[in-house]
Amino acid sequence: MQILIIGGSGRTGRVVIEEALSKGHTITALVRKQASLSPASGLTIIEGDLTGPSIENAIVSSPVQPTAVIVTLASVRASDSPFSAPISPPSMMTDAHIALIAVMKTHGIRRLVTMSAFGVGDSMPNLILPMRFILNHSGVAYGYKDHLGGEKVIRSSGLDWTIVKPAMLKDGERKEVTVWGDQGKGIGMMPKASRASVAGFLVKCSGSGEWNGMTPVIAD
Repeated sequence: MQILIIGGSGRTGRVVIEEALSKGHTITALVRKQASLSPASGLTIIEGDLTGPSIENAIVSSPVQPTAVIVTLASVRASDSPFSAPISPPSMMTDAHIALIAVMKTHGIRRLVTMSAFGVGDSMPNLILPMRFILNHSGVAYGYKDHLGGEKVIRSSGLDWTIVKPAMLKDGERKEVTVWGDQGKGIGMMPKASRASVAGFLVKCSGSGEWNGMTPVIAD
């Protein structure tokens, strides 16, 4: 399967590329700087931004037309501190999805898998109170609002979509994730998910209709 990955140079996106290649898929990665990814067999790297023309170029430059798109975008802050200032434009992910969905429809590509985060939208009430406070009163809030904007765009797209909401990301080995429904009820106090585990689930979703129209919350 040919997969287009948006956000492939990020920490999770890189692992998604590795996972997809290991499963025998071929990948087109749209990245801001081509040098941000190392060449690999089965990987086509396209340099561009998150606008419609760049996304269009990534699709037509693929060896074959992608049958699925995986998005692993995340809002960038000045540091890893949740209270650091945001650097990304406030609607970066929302605007990217608007552009992406329009191009996907033009080319007849229907499968869209987007990585969001546990705590976005109707999963927020299932976070513990301290985490809800941080998300509502820190720089993280900007990214979560943008994720929610993207979610609204995706839900109304008419595509075959899945919005994956992983718990707090960490490094570590790949495990089979547990899915805690669409809202994360009963997930526990401080759930986490390794990037490798999340990557495995994203790639699995891209080739399956099992989670179509759903927002699975996942954790290791």
